[in-house]
Amino acid sequence: MMIISWSLAEIPRYAFYVAALITGDATKKTPFPLFWIRYSCFMILYPTGITGELTVFLAAAKDEVFLNSYGEQFSSLMYYMIASLPIIYIGSPGMVLNMVGNRKKAFKKRFAKPAPPPRGLVFPVTETKGTEPIRSSTPTAKAIIAAAVGAVNDEKAEKVLKERNWRFGYVKHWIGMVDEQCKTPDAALAVAKAGLAKAYEIFQFVHPDGSSVSFEDAMAAKNTEKFSTGFIKGEAAQGKKVLEVPYNGKTLAGQELKDQVKKWVDYGTIEPSAGEAIIKCVDNPGWLDLSDKYFVLLGAGSAMGPFEVLMSLGANVIAIDLDRPFIWKRLINRAKNSSGSITFPMNAEQSSCKDDDALYAAS
Repeated sequence: MMIISWSLAEIPRYAFYVAALITGDATKKTPFPLFWIRYSCFMILYPTGITGELTVFLAAAKDEVFLNSYGEQFSSLMYYMIASLPIIYIGSPGMVLNMVGNRKKAFKKRFAKPAPPPRGLVFPVTETKGTEPIRSSTPTAKAIIAAAVGAVNDEKAEKVLKERNWRFGYVKHWIGMVDEQCKTPDAALAVAKAGLAKAYEIFQFVHPDGSSVSFEDAMAAKNTEKFSTGFIKGEAAQGKKVLEVPYNGKTLAGQELKDQVKKWVDYGTIEPSAGEAIIKCVDNPGWLDLSDKYFVLLGAGSAMGPFEVLMSLGANVIAIDLDRPFIWKRLINRAKNSSGSITFPMNAEQSSCKDDDALYAAS
């Protein structure tokens, strides 16, 4: 049983590997019968193979030669060894469950819907794998950072392009770029302009027909698609101009908040500069009125973003996010229930939206 089980497990496994090498895709291009056998037969063969191993060992253990391997005086110890052997197989369910997980992932990947073709602004094609274009962020980021810092320091730009371990080595190049920007206002502007110009040059814009041009050319060309601007003004009254921080079941404000901030700074919970900023907001309640301030938020619906705080302070937010109705439903409803406002792009005139659902869909 052991030999048959493990043989039947290994034969289709290696046949599957051969098919994967020939087709170039282990998930989608291997013949489905072989794919199914590879990820299904273990449910029978693993238990029978493990059981076969145990029965073979227990059968062989009855032999006198085995029992007296270390002399007759130690034969009783061999029985303890035989009895403890099943403990080794306690981990066998983990092996089976691991294959269950692998099977689930493989089937999900094989029958997954293909990704939609690229559309709009996309990363540039950096290489091809077979006939499939690869859009890697690493060469793109290196090119943009090199162009940016190269506007003021050619040596640092050369080091960026020669960096081999970009994933773990990019930080020092970012720091080097910021160092150059901090030298003079002109240097800061030069770096920013050069980096943006390079991004416009190498990023691509894919049209609905699949053709692509550089983002720079796309922005310069006439667009057949028209966009509109949506605007929602909040209906709530301006909130009280008092900085409040919920903490430990209470809401801290005024001197109580300042005392707690000092404790946080002394303990090292927050940086001194953060503590100073909070205390200044407590002492200057007028700062909590942002009704005359405008903020542009990319990814406005981010859970970690400042949208909620800005709305509560009456700010005017220009919001950019994915064209997902559920995202805009949350953002627009929050804006309506605040004293702030939200301005956002739409693919139709706001006045043409018959109801809120149509407004969310057009945003």
